[in-house]
Amino acid sequence: MGAGILLGFSMPPYGLYPLAWFALVPLLIRWSLLKHGMTVFRETYAAFLLMSVIAGFWVLLHTSITAALLSGLGLFLLPLPYAVAFALASLIRRKYGLFAGVLALVANVLTAEYLISHGPYALPWMLLGHTQTDALLFNQIADLGGVGILTLFVLALNILGLFFVRAAYREGLVPGWRTMTALLMLITLSSAAAYGDERITQLSDSHETLAIGLIQPAVSARNWANASNGDRVEHLATLSDRLLENRYHLASLDENGVPVRPELLIWPEGTLPVFEQNDRQYRLYRRLTAWSRMRNVALLTGAYTTNRARSSYFNTALLFRGDEQPQEYEKLHLAPLTERLPVSAPSPILAAMALPTGNTRLESGQQRVVLNGEDYRIGTSIGMESFYGDHNRLHVSDGADILVALAHNGWWGRSPGSSQHIRLTRLRAIETRRSVVVSTVSGTSGVVYPNGQIETIAGWMKEESARRDIPLLSEETTYVRLGDWLGRYARFPAAGFFLLWGLSAAFGQKSKRKSRNRSRSRKR
Repeated sequence: MGAGILLGFSMPPYGLYPLAWFALVPLLIRWSLLKHGMTVFRETYAAFLLMSVIAGFWVLLHTSITAALLSGLGLFLLPLPYAVAFALASLIRRKYGLFAGVLALVANVLTAEYLISHGPYALPWMLLGHTQTDALLFNQIADLGGVGILTLFVLALNILGLFFVRAAYREGLVPGWRTMTALLMLITLSSAAAYGDERITQLSDSHETLAIGLIQPAVSARNWANASNGDRVEHLATLSDRLLENRYHLASLDENGVPVRPELLIWPEGTLPVFEQNDRQYRLYRRLTAWSRMRNVALLTGAYTTNRARSSYFNTALLFRGDEQPQEYEKLHLAPLTERLPVSAPSPILAAMALPTGNTRLESGQQRVVLNGEDYRIGTSIGMESFYGDHNRLHVSDGADILVALAHNGWWGRSPGSSQHIRLTRLRAIETRRSVVVSTVSGTSGVVYPNGQIETIAGWMKEESARRDIPLLSEETTYVRLGDWLGRYARFPAAGFFLLWGLSAAFGQKSKRKSRNRSRSRKR
Protein backbone atom coordinates (compact mmCIF):
# COMPACT_ATOMS: atom_id res chain seq x y z
CA MET A 1 0.00 0.00 0.00
CA GLY A 2 2.89 2.34 0.68
CA ALA A 3 3.93 2.15 -2.99
CA GLY A 4 0.44 3.21 -4.12
CA ILE A 5 0.31 6.16 -1.72
CA LEU A 6 3.73 7.45 -2.76
CA LEU A 7 2.95 7.05 -6.46
CA GLY A 8 -0.41 8.77 -6.05
CA PHE A 9 1.09 11.87 -4.46
CA SER A 10 3.89 12.02 -7.02
CA MET A 11 1.27 12.42 -9.77
CA PRO A 12 -0.24 15.77 -10.69
CA PRO A 13 -2.02 17.68 -9.25
CA TYR A 14 0.14 17.04 -6.15
CA GLY A 15 3.41 16.90 -8.07
CA LEU A 16 5.68 15.47 -5.34
CA TYR A 17 7.70 13.82 -8.08
CA PRO A 18 10.76 12.71 -6.01
CA LEU A 19 8.47 10.24 -4.20
CA ALA A 20 8.27 8.19 -7.40
CA TRP A 21 12.03 7.62 -7.36
CA PHE A 22 11.66 5.12 -4.52
CA ALA A 23 7.89 4.53 -4.35
CA LEU A 24 8.07 1.11 -6.01
CA VAL A 25 10.90 -0.23 -3.86
CA PRO A 26 8.59 -1.84 -1.23
CA LEU A 27 6.51 -3.45 -3.99
CA LEU A 28 9.63 -4.65 -5.81
CA ILE A 29 10.98 -6.21 -2.62
CA ARG A 30 7.74 -8.13 -2.24
CA TRP A 31 7.83 -9.03 -5.94
CA SER A 32 11.38 -10.41 -5.58
CA LEU A 33 10.33 -12.68 -2.70
CA LEU A 34 6.81 -13.88 -3.50
CA LYS A 35 6.47 -17.34 -5.03
CA HIS A 36 2.90 -17.19 -6.30
CA GLY A 37 2.00 -15.14 -9.38
CA MET A 38 -1.56 -14.47 -8.20
CA THR A 39 -0.26 -12.94 -4.97
CA VAL A 40 1.99 -10.67 -7.03
CA PHE A 41 -1.00 -9.76 -9.21
CA ARG A 42 -3.21 -8.89 -6.22
CA GLU A 43 -0.60 -6.78 -4.43
CA THR A 44 0.43 -4.92 -7.58
CA TYR A 45 -3.19 -4.28 -8.50
CA ALA A 46 -3.90 -2.89 -5.02
CA ALA A 47 -0.89 -0.56 -5.19
CA PHE A 48 -1.74 0.86 -8.61
CA LEU A 49 -5.43 1.11 -7.74
CA LEU A 50 -4.50 3.25 -4.76
CA MET A 51 -2.36 5.42 -7.05
CA SER A 52 -5.27 5.83 -9.48
CA VAL A 53 -7.74 6.76 -6.77
CA ILE A 54 -5.45 9.30 -5.11
CA ALA A 55 -4.56 11.02 -8.39
CA GLY A 56 -7.84 10.52 -10.27
CA PHE A 57 -10.64 10.57 -7.68
CA TRP A 58 -11.90 13.82 -9.20
CA VAL A 59 -13.48 11.96 -12.15
CA LEU A 60 -16.17 10.81 -9.70
CA LEU A 61 -17.31 14.45 -9.38
CA HIS A 62 -18.76 14.59 -12.91
CA THR A 63 -22.10 16.42 -13.04
CA SER A 64 -23.63 13.34 -14.70
CA ILE A 65 -24.05 10.45 -12.25
CA THR A 66 -23.79 7.95 -15.09
CA ALA A 67 -20.54 9.47 -16.36
CA ALA A 68 -19.18 9.54 -12.79
CA LEU A 69 -19.96 5.83 -12.30
CA LEU A 70 -18.39 4.89 -15.64
CA SER A 71 -15.32 6.95 -14.80
CA GLY A 72 -15.12 5.16 -11.47
CA LEU A 73 -15.13 1.87 -13.38
CA GLY A 74 -12.19 3.23 -15.35
CA LEU A 75 -10.23 3.75 -12.13
CA PHE A 76 -10.63 0.03 -11.40
CA LEU A 77 -9.49 -0.95 -14.90
CA LEU A 78 -6.37 1.24 -15.09
CA PRO A 79 -4.21 -0.90 -12.70
CA LEU A 80 -4.84 -4.17 -14.58
CA PRO A 81 -2.03 -3.85 -17.18
CA TYR A 82 0.53 -3.14 -14.46
CA ALA A 83 -0.66 -6.07 -12.35
CA VAL A 84 -0.35 -8.38 -15.36
CA ALA A 85 3.12 -7.00 -16.17
CA PHE A 86 4.41 -7.64 -12.64
CA ALA A 87 2.80 -11.09 -12.42
CA LEU A 88 4.27 -12.29 -15.73
CA ALA A 89 7.71 -10.96 -14.78
CA SER A 90 7.53 -12.90 -11.50
CA LEU A 91 7.25 -16.12 -13.53
CA ILE A 92 10.50 -15.26 -15.33
CA ARG A 93 12.17 -14.37 -12.02
CA ARG A 94 11.25 -17.70 -10.44
CA LYS A 95 12.46 -19.63 -13.48
CA TYR A 96 15.62 -17.74 -14.48
CA GLY A 97 16.60 -15.59 -11.53
CA LEU A 98 16.30 -12.01 -10.34
CA PHE A 99 18.21 -10.25 -13.11
CA ALA A 100 16.21 -11.92 -15.87
CA GLY A 101 13.03 -11.13 -13.95
CA VAL A 102 13.98 -7.46 -13.69
CA LEU A 103 14.64 -7.25 -17.44
CA ALA A 104 11.30 -8.91 -18.12
CA LEU A 105 9.58 -6.51 -15.72
CA VAL A 106 10.97 -3.44 -17.51
CA ALA A 107 9.96 -4.84 -20.91
CA ASN A 108 6.49 -5.78 -19.62
CA VAL A 109 5.76 -2.38 -18.08
CA LEU A 110 6.91 -0.48 -21.18
CA THR A 111 4.81 -2.82 -23.33
CA ALA A 112 1.79 -2.38 -21.07
CA GLU A 113 2.03 1.40 -21.31
CA TYR A 114 2.45 1.21 -25.07
CA LEU A 115 -0.78 -0.81 -25.30
CA ILE A 116 -2.52 1.60 -22.91
CA SER A 117 -1.50 4.48 -25.19
CA HIS A 118 -2.13 2.85 -28.58
CA GLY A 119 -4.84 0.23 -28.10
CA PRO A 120 -8.34 0.50 -29.58
CA TYR A 121 -9.68 2.01 -26.33
CA ALA A 122 -6.48 3.81 -25.41
CA LEU A 123 -6.38 6.35 -22.60
CA PRO A 124 -2.78 7.25 -21.63
CA TRP A 125 -3.73 8.92 -18.37
CA MET A 126 -2.19 7.21 -15.34
CA LEU A 127 1.26 6.26 -16.64
CA LEU A 128 4.34 5.87 -14.45
CA GLY A 129 6.13 8.53 -16.47
CA HIS A 130 3.45 11.05 -15.54
CA THR A 131 4.84 11.11 -12.02
CA GLN A 132 7.63 13.28 -13.47
CA THR A 133 5.29 15.86 -15.01
CA ASP A 134 6.45 18.61 -12.65
CA ALA A 135 10.14 17.61 -12.64
CA LEU A 136 11.22 20.23 -15.19
CA LEU A 137 14.94 19.60 -14.75
CA PHE A 138 14.54 15.84 -15.23
CA ASN A 139 11.62 15.44 -17.66
CA GLN A 140 13.32 17.24 -20.55
CA ILE A 141 14.44 13.77 -21.69
CA ALA A 142 10.86 13.30 -22.92
CA ASP A 143 11.90 14.84 -26.25
CA LEU A 144 13.96 11.65 -26.75
CA GLY A 145 11.30 9.06 -26.02
CA GLY A 146 8.08 10.58 -24.73
CA VAL A 147 6.44 9.40 -21.53
CA GLY A 148 8.02 5.97 -22.09
CA ILE A 149 11.51 7.26 -21.34
CA LEU A 150 10.21 8.90 -18.14
CA THR A 151 8.71 5.56 -17.15
CA LEU A 152 12.08 3.91 -17.81
CA PHE A 153 13.74 6.62 -15.69
CA VAL A 154 11.39 5.89 -12.77
CA LEU A 155 11.77 2.12 -13.13
CA ALA A 156 15.57 2.38 -13.26
CA LEU A 157 15.74 4.36 -10.01
CA ASN A 158 13.38 1.99 -8.21
CA ILE A 159 15.14 -1.17 -9.45
CA LEU A 160 18.47 0.27 -8.30
CA GLY A 161 16.76 0.98 -4.98
CA LEU A 162 15.72 -2.69 -4.82
CA PHE A 163 19.31 -3.85 -5.35
CA PHE A 164 20.55 -1.30 -2.81
CA VAL A 165 18.21 -2.69 -0.14
CA ARG A 166 19.12 -6.27 -0.98
CA ALA A 167 22.81 -5.39 -0.80
CA ALA A 168 22.25 -3.75 2.57
CA TYR A 169 20.91 -7.05 3.89
CA ARG A 170 23.69 -9.00 2.12
CA GLU A 171 21.37 -11.24 0.19
CA GLY A 172 23.99 -12.96 -1.92
CA LEU A 173 25.08 -9.98 -3.99
CA VAL A 174 28.72 -9.24 -4.85
CA PRO A 175 30.83 -7.14 -2.43
CA GLY A 176 30.55 -3.42 -3.07
CA TRP A 177 27.15 -3.78 -4.73
CA ARG A 178 25.54 -1.28 -2.38
CA THR A 179 28.11 1.39 -3.31
CA MET A 180 27.73 0.54 -6.98
CA THR A 181 23.94 0.85 -6.93
CA ALA A 182 24.10 4.15 -5.07
CA LEU A 183 26.58 5.43 -7.66
CA LEU A 184 24.35 4.26 -10.52
CA MET A 185 21.36 6.05 -8.99
CA LEU A 186 23.42 9.24 -8.75
CA ILE A 187 24.56 8.87 -12.38
CA THR A 188 20.96 8.32 -13.55
CA LEU A 189 19.71 11.44 -11.78
CA SER A 190 22.66 13.64 -12.73
CA SER A 191 22.57 12.56 -16.39
CA ALA A 192 18.89 13.45 -16.72
CA ALA A 193 19.45 16.74 -14.88
CA ALA A 194 22.45 17.67 -17.05
CA TYR A 195 20.50 16.96 -20.22
CA GLY A 196 17.54 18.96 -18.91
CA ASP A 197 19.67 21.95 -17.98
CA GLU A 198 21.30 21.94 -21.41
CA ARG A 199 17.98 21.76 -23.26
CA ILE A 200 16.37 24.50 -21.17
CA THR A 201 19.37 26.76 -21.86
CA GLN A 202 19.15 26.07 -25.60
CA LEU A 203 15.44 26.88 -25.68
CA SER A 204 15.90 30.20 -23.88
CA ASP A 205 17.22 31.84 -27.08
CA SER A 206 14.88 34.19 -28.92
CA HIS A 207 12.62 32.72 -31.60
CA GLU A 208 9.98 33.87 -34.04
CA THR A 209 6.69 34.45 -32.22
CA LEU A 210 2.98 34.37 -32.94
CA ALA A 211 0.59 36.81 -31.27
CA ILE A 212 -2.50 35.01 -29.98
CA GLY A 213 -5.62 36.03 -28.09
CA LEU A 214 -6.92 33.49 -25.57
CA ILE A 215 -10.55 33.79 -24.47
CA GLN A 216 -12.01 32.01 -21.41
CA PRO A 217 -15.75 32.72 -21.03
CA ALA A 218 -16.16 31.23 -17.51
CA VAL A 219 -19.58 29.67 -18.15
CA SER A 220 -20.93 26.89 -15.93
CA ALA A 221 -21.18 23.36 -17.31
CA ARG A 222 -24.95 23.39 -16.91
CA ASN A 223 -25.31 26.46 -19.14
CA TRP A 224 -22.71 25.23 -21.61
CA ALA A 225 -24.38 21.82 -22.01
CA ASN A 226 -27.08 23.03 -24.40
CA ALA A 227 -25.53 22.30 -27.79
CA SER A 228 -28.11 24.46 -29.61
CA ASN A 229 -27.64 27.64 -27.56
CA GLY A 230 -26.04 30.36 -29.68
CA ASP A 231 -25.86 33.07 -26.98
CA ARG A 232 -22.36 32.04 -25.95
CA VAL A 233 -21.05 32.94 -29.42
CA GLU A 234 -22.12 36.55 -28.85
CA HIS A 235 -20.48 36.46 -25.42
CA LEU A 236 -17.13 35.28 -26.77
CA ALA A 237 -17.29 37.70 -29.70
CA THR A 238 -17.77 40.56 -27.24
CA LEU A 239 -14.79 39.42 -25.14
CA SER A 240 -12.72 39.10 -28.31
CA ASP A 241 -13.62 42.59 -29.51
CA ARG A 242 -12.72 43.96 -26.09
CA LEU A 243 -9.30 42.35 -26.41
CA LEU A 244 -8.74 43.56 -29.97
CA GLU A 245 -9.83 47.12 -29.30
CA ASN A 246 -9.05 47.97 -25.70
CA ARG A 247 -6.30 45.75 -24.36
CA TYR A 248 -3.26 47.07 -26.19
CA HIS A 249 -1.59 47.93 -22.89
CA LEU A 250 -0.73 44.22 -22.67
CA ALA A 251 0.62 44.00 -26.22
CA SER A 252 4.20 44.25 -27.42
CA LEU A 253 5.18 46.93 -29.93
CA ASP A 254 6.59 46.46 -33.40
CA GLU A 255 9.66 48.30 -34.75
CA ASN A 256 7.50 51.40 -35.39
CA GLY A 257 6.13 51.47 -31.86
CA VAL A 258 2.67 50.29 -32.96
CA PRO A 259 0.87 47.71 -30.76
CA VAL A 260 0.89 44.26 -32.36
CA ARG A 261 -2.58 42.87 -32.90
CA PRO A 262 -3.27 39.19 -32.19
CA GLU A 263 -3.09 37.11 -35.35
CA LEU A 264 -5.08 34.21 -33.92
CA LEU A 265 -8.00 34.14 -31.48
CA ILE A 266 -8.75 30.90 -29.64
CA TRP A 267 -12.14 29.93 -28.23
CA PRO A 268 -12.63 26.74 -26.16
CA GLU A 269 -14.18 23.33 -26.82
CA GLY A 270 -17.79 23.16 -27.95
CA THR A 271 -18.30 26.93 -28.37
CA LEU A 272 -20.29 26.91 -31.60
CA PRO A 273 -23.74 25.35 -31.37
CA VAL A 274 -25.29 22.93 -33.80
CA PHE A 275 -28.70 23.83 -35.22
CA GLU A 276 -31.31 21.54 -36.72
CA GLN A 277 -31.80 23.83 -39.72
CA ASN A 278 -28.96 23.75 -42.26
CA ASP A 279 -29.55 27.35 -43.35
CA ARG A 280 -29.26 28.61 -39.78
CA GLN A 281 -25.95 26.76 -39.35
CA TYR A 282 -24.70 28.19 -42.63
CA ARG A 283 -25.61 31.75 -41.58
CA LEU A 284 -23.66 31.34 -38.31
CA TYR A 285 -20.53 30.20 -40.16
CA ARG A 286 -20.91 32.98 -42.72
CA ARG A 287 -21.22 35.58 -39.94
CA LEU A 288 -18.06 34.29 -38.24
CA THR A 289 -16.20 34.28 -41.56
CA ALA A 290 -17.17 37.93 -42.11
CA TRP A 291 -16.34 38.77 -38.46
CA SER A 292 -12.86 37.27 -38.91
CA ARG A 293 -12.30 39.07 -42.21
CA MET A 294 -13.40 42.48 -40.88
CA ARG A 295 -11.07 42.23 -37.88
CA ASN A 296 -8.21 40.74 -39.90
CA VAL A 297 -7.72 37.94 -37.38
CA ALA A 298 -8.02 34.17 -37.62
CA LEU A 299 -10.40 32.41 -35.25
CA LEU A 300 -9.89 28.87 -33.93
CA THR A 301 -12.90 27.60 -32.04
CA GLY A 302 -14.42 24.42 -30.73
CA ALA A 303 -17.77 23.42 -32.20
CA TYR A 304 -20.30 20.66 -32.51
CA THR A 305 -20.93 19.58 -36.07
CA THR A 306 -23.53 17.07 -37.14
CA ASN A 307 -23.69 13.85 -39.10
CA ARG A 308 -27.38 14.08 -39.95
CA ALA A 309 -27.45 10.73 -41.70
CA ARG A 310 -26.48 8.98 -38.46
CA SER A 311 -28.16 11.41 -36.02
CA SER A 312 -24.82 11.91 -34.30
CA TYR A 313 -22.34 14.71 -33.72
CA PHE A 314 -18.64 15.42 -34.06
CA ASN A 315 -16.63 17.34 -31.51
CA THR A 316 -14.83 19.66 -33.90
CA ALA A 317 -12.25 22.43 -34.12
CA LEU A 318 -12.94 25.04 -36.81
CA LEU A 319 -10.52 27.63 -38.15
CA PHE A 320 -12.06 30.77 -39.72
CA ARG A 321 -9.70 32.92 -41.77
CA GLY A 322 -12.06 35.01 -43.85
CA ASP A 323 -12.32 32.20 -46.38
CA GLU A 324 -15.64 30.88 -47.63
CA GLN A 325 -15.30 27.53 -45.87
CA PRO A 326 -13.79 27.08 -42.41
CA GLN A 327 -11.10 24.43 -42.03
CA GLU A 328 -12.09 21.66 -39.64
CA TYR A 329 -10.63 18.90 -37.53
CA GLU A 330 -12.97 16.30 -36.01
CA LYS A 331 -11.94 14.72 -32.73
CA LEU A 332 -10.33 11.32 -33.33
CA HIS A 333 -9.91 9.92 -29.81
CA LEU A 334 -13.15 9.78 -27.83
CA ALA A 335 -12.58 9.14 -24.14
CA PRO A 336 -13.37 5.50 -23.28
CA LEU A 337 -16.39 4.88 -21.03
CA THR A 338 -17.53 8.53 -20.91
CA GLU A 339 -17.64 9.54 -24.59
CA ARG A 340 -17.89 6.03 -25.98
CA LEU A 341 -18.35 2.49 -24.71
CA PRO A 342 -17.18 -0.78 -26.24
CA VAL A 343 -19.82 -2.20 -28.64
CA SER A 344 -22.09 0.76 -27.90
CA ALA A 345 -22.97 1.38 -31.56
CA PRO A 346 -25.55 -1.41 -31.88
CA SER A 347 -27.19 -0.53 -28.58
CA PRO A 348 -28.98 2.82 -28.05
CA ILE A 349 -29.01 2.12 -24.30
CA LEU A 350 -25.23 1.69 -24.11
CA ALA A 351 -24.72 4.64 -26.44
CA ALA A 352 -26.87 6.83 -24.18
CA MET A 353 -24.76 5.84 -21.16
CA ALA A 354 -21.68 7.30 -22.86
CA LEU A 355 -23.07 10.78 -23.39
CA PRO A 356 -20.94 13.58 -21.96
CA THR A 357 -23.77 16.10 -22.33
CA GLY A 358 -27.51 15.96 -22.25
CA ASN A 359 -28.42 15.23 -25.84
CA THR A 360 -25.39 14.59 -28.04
CA ARG A 361 -24.15 11.21 -29.27
CA LEU A 362 -20.56 11.69 -30.33
CA GLU A 363 -18.82 10.03 -33.24
CA SER A 364 -15.05 9.97 -33.82
CA GLY A 365 -13.43 11.66 -36.79
CA GLN A 366 -11.70 9.77 -39.58
CA GLN A 367 -8.41 11.58 -40.15
CA ARG A 368 -5.86 13.87 -38.54
CA VAL A 369 -5.89 17.40 -39.98
CA VAL A 370 -3.37 20.21 -39.51
CA LEU A 371 -5.08 23.60 -39.84
CA ASN A 372 -3.38 26.24 -41.98
CA GLY A 373 -3.00 29.78 -40.64
CA GLU A 374 -1.51 32.74 -42.46
CA ASP A 375 2.14 31.72 -41.98
CA TYR A 376 1.77 29.06 -39.28
CA ARG A 377 0.10 25.67 -38.92
CA ILE A 378 -1.95 24.40 -35.97
CA GLY A 379 -2.23 20.90 -34.53
CA THR A 380 -5.38 20.59 -32.44
CA SER A 381 -6.42 18.28 -29.63
CA ILE A 382 -9.87 18.29 -28.05
CA GLY A 383 -10.55 17.28 -24.46
CA MET A 384 -8.38 14.39 -23.28
CA GLU A 385 -6.68 14.14 -26.66
CA SER A 386 -3.94 16.30 -25.15
CA PHE A 387 -2.92 13.21 -23.11
CA TYR A 388 -2.07 11.30 -26.30
CA GLY A 389 1.60 11.93 -27.03
CA ASP A 390 1.54 10.09 -30.35
CA HIS A 391 -1.49 12.04 -31.58
CA ASN A 392 0.19 15.38 -30.92
CA ARG A 393 3.62 14.39 -32.24
CA LEU A 394 2.00 13.26 -35.52
CA HIS A 395 0.50 16.75 -35.84
CA VAL A 396 4.01 18.17 -35.53
CA SER A 397 5.37 15.57 -37.93
CA ASP A 398 2.72 16.77 -40.41
CA GLY A 399 4.00 20.35 -40.08
CA ALA A 400 2.26 21.93 -37.05
CA ASP A 401 4.10 24.97 -35.65
CA ILE A 402 1.94 25.22 -32.54
CA LEU A 403 -0.37 22.87 -30.64
CA VAL A 404 -3.73 23.97 -29.28
CA ALA A 405 -5.70 21.98 -26.67
CA LEU A 406 -9.41 22.86 -26.58
CA ALA A 407 -11.12 21.58 -23.44
CA HIS A 408 -14.10 21.85 -21.14
CA ASN A 409 -13.14 20.79 -17.62
CA GLY A 410 -16.23 22.27 -16.00
CA TRP A 411 -18.02 18.91 -15.95
CA TRP A 412 -16.02 18.05 -12.80
CA GLY A 413 -16.55 21.34 -11.01
CA ARG A 414 -13.77 22.96 -9.04
CA SER A 415 -11.75 19.77 -8.79
CA PRO A 416 -8.05 19.00 -9.34
CA GLY A 417 -8.95 17.88 -12.87
CA SER A 418 -8.34 21.26 -14.52
CA SER A 419 -4.89 21.62 -12.93
CA GLN A 420 -4.01 18.02 -13.80
CA HIS A 421 -5.06 18.56 -17.40
CA ILE A 422 -2.76 21.49 -18.13
CA ARG A 423 0.13 19.89 -16.24
CA LEU A 424 -0.08 16.63 -18.18
CA THR A 425 -0.31 18.68 -21.36
CA ARG A 426 3.08 20.13 -20.40
CA LEU A 427 4.68 16.89 -21.63
CA ARG A 428 3.33 17.49 -25.14
CA ALA A 429 5.31 20.74 -25.28
CA ILE A 430 8.50 19.03 -24.08
CA GLU A 431 8.11 16.02 -26.38
CA THR A 432 7.61 18.11 -29.51
CA ARG A 433 9.28 21.41 -28.50
CA ARG A 434 6.19 23.29 -29.58
CA SER A 435 4.16 25.85 -27.67
CA VAL A 436 0.85 24.44 -26.46
CA VAL A 437 -2.10 26.78 -25.87
CA VAL A 438 -4.72 25.33 -23.50
CA SER A 439 -8.13 26.94 -23.96
CA THR A 440 -10.93 25.91 -21.59
CA VAL A 441 -14.47 27.05 -20.86
CA SER A 442 -14.10 27.49 -17.10
CA GLY A 443 -10.40 26.92 -16.27
CA THR A 444 -7.49 26.33 -16.22
CA SER A 445 -6.41 28.12 -19.43
CA GLY A 446 -2.85 29.05 -20.25
CA VAL A 447 0.25 28.59 -22.37
CA VAL A 448 2.83 25.82 -22.05
CA TYR A 449 6.14 26.92 -23.54
CA PRO A 450 8.49 24.54 -25.39
CA ASN A 451 10.68 24.09 -22.29
CA GLY A 452 7.64 22.94 -20.28
CA GLN A 453 7.08 26.12 -18.28
CA ILE A 454 3.39 26.86 -17.72
CA GLU A 455 1.90 30.34 -17.69
CA THR A 456 -1.58 30.19 -16.21
CA ILE A 457 -3.74 32.87 -17.80
CA ALA A 458 -7.16 32.13 -16.29
CA GLY A 459 -8.01 30.01 -13.27
CA TRP A 460 -11.29 28.45 -12.22
CA MET A 461 -14.36 30.40 -13.40
CA LYS A 462 -12.36 33.51 -14.20
CA GLU A 463 -13.54 35.39 -17.28
CA GLU A 464 -10.47 36.42 -19.23
CA SER A 465 -9.35 37.67 -22.63
CA ALA A 466 -5.57 37.83 -22.81
CA ARG A 467 -2.92 38.35 -25.45
CA ARG A 468 0.39 36.49 -25.53
CA ASP A 469 3.36 36.10 -27.86
CA ILE A 470 4.20 32.42 -28.14
CA PRO A 471 7.44 31.11 -29.65
CA LEU A 472 7.37 29.20 -32.92
CA LEU A 473 10.05 26.51 -33.06
CA SER A 474 10.79 24.34 -36.07
CA GLU A 475 13.16 21.67 -34.72
CA GLU A 476 12.14 18.02 -35.04
CA THR A 477 12.82 16.09 -31.86
CA THR A 478 13.74 12.44 -31.63
CA TYR A 479 10.29 11.73 -30.24
CA VAL A 480 8.60 13.45 -33.19
CA ARG A 481 10.66 11.32 -35.58
CA LEU A 482 10.41 7.96 -33.80
CA GLY A 483 7.34 8.20 -31.57
CA ASP A 484 6.97 5.76 -28.65
CA TRP A 485 9.94 3.68 -29.79
CA LEU A 486 10.73 2.31 -26.32
CA GLY A 487 7.33 0.70 -25.91
CA ARG A 488 7.23 -0.42 -29.53
CA TYR A 489 10.54 -2.27 -29.27
CA ALA A 490 9.92 -3.51 -25.71
CA ARG A 491 7.16 -5.74 -27.07
CA PHE A 492 9.74 -8.09 -28.57
CA PRO A 493 11.74 -8.93 -25.40
CA ALA A 494 8.48 -9.04 -23.43
CA ALA A 495 7.05 -11.62 -25.86
CA GLY A 496 10.40 -13.43 -25.99
CA PHE A 497 10.60 -13.84 -22.22
CA PHE A 498 7.04 -15.11 -22.06
CA LEU A 499 7.60 -17.53 -24.97
CA LEU A 500 10.80 -18.80 -23.33
CA TRP A 501 8.96 -19.39 -20.06
CA GLY A 502 6.12 -21.14 -21.88
CA LEU A 503 8.47 -23.48 -23.73
CA SER A 504 10.41 -24.24 -20.54
CA ALA A 505 7.20 -24.95 -18.66
CA ALA A 506 5.90 -27.20 -21.43
CA PHE A 507 9.12 -29.19 -21.81
CA GLY A 508 9.53 -29.25 -18.05
CA GLN A 509 6.13 -30.90 -17.68
CA LYS A 510 7.02 -33.47 -20.35
CA SER A 511 10.32 -34.20 -18.59
CA LYS A 512 8.54 -34.67 -15.27
CA ARG A 513 6.00 -37.04 -16.83
CA LYS A 514 8.78 -39.11 -18.44
CA SER A 515 10.63 -39.25 -15.13
CA ARG A 516 7.50 -40.43 -13.32
CA ASN A 517 6.86 -43.07 -16.01
CA ARG A 518 10.44 -44.39 -15.73
CA SER A 519 10.20 -44.63 -11.93
CA ARG A 520 6.90 -46.51 -12.22
CA SER A 521 8.38 -48.99 -14.73
CA ARG A 522 11.32 -49.65 -12.41
CA LYS A 523 8.99 -50.40 -9.53
CA ARG A 524 7.18 -52.94 -11.66
